[in-house]
Amino acid sequence: MAYQPTWESVSQHQVPQWFDDAKLGVFLHWGLYSVPGWAPQVPDIQQMLRTQGPNGMLRNNPYAEWYLNTMQIAGSPTWEHHRQTYGPDFAYDDFVPLFDQHSSHADLDALAGVCRSAGAQYVVLTTKHHEGFTLWPSKLAHPRKGHYHAQRDLVGDLTSAVRAQGMRMGLYYSGGYDWPFNDAVLASAGDVALAVPPGKAYADYADAHVRELIDSYAPSVLWNDICWPPDADLAALFAYYYNHVD
Repeated sequence: MAYQPTWESVSQHQVPQWFDDAKLGVFLHWGLYSVPGWAPQVPDIQQMLRTQGPNGMLRNNPYAEWYLNTMQIAGSPTWEHHRQTYGPDFAYDDFVPLFDQHSSHADLDALAGVCRSAGAQYVVLTTKHHEGFTLWPSKLAHPRKGHYHAQRDLVGDLTSAVRAQGMRMGLYYSGGYDWPFNDAVLASAGDVALAVPPGKAYADYADAHVRELIDSYAPSVLWNDICWPPDADLAALFAYYYNHVD
């Protein structure tokens, strides 16, 4: 059936049978943050939230993919680690050539094989995390960063490797956050809501990015993070996805 860009239409979409049957998928976080590959270790994240609150969580963030944000919070463990390891003048974007160098010869067939041997039926890759760097050669220039993407089409190459192993490929996209878009640094609870870029410009950018992913890779799973820009037409994007991907 053809889905119309309305909530009434897209609400009729049925979850594919393959997803009900799959049971196990593997989620891969990969980005510039993979170069430092560091975050402070905490024994219990929920306990830390209860005792230190959101501000303490952000300052001692144990998620390595939040490296850019946490390294900008003066005195945080990640801030200290970055200065001691790379020096105070080493910018986050200085990781780009290192990332490109090492990812250029990454064995994605072997990576897909590890997922398959674990019993996974699908794989989901972070195509763009909160720092705005994309793992595919997007035709869209970032308004602050220009063409801010990996040299290698990691999304396309991993998609081919995963499908060659008989698995489905899914794509993650950070629609709620793009920190460089509005120079966001989350250091307190209030920043969490304010960090979502406002306005139609970001909504159009995120919408165009996801349509580009749909057109180029036809992902079996489309996974968004945090929230979706309030000025976007999400029903129209759902309809576009359902009408282009079986």
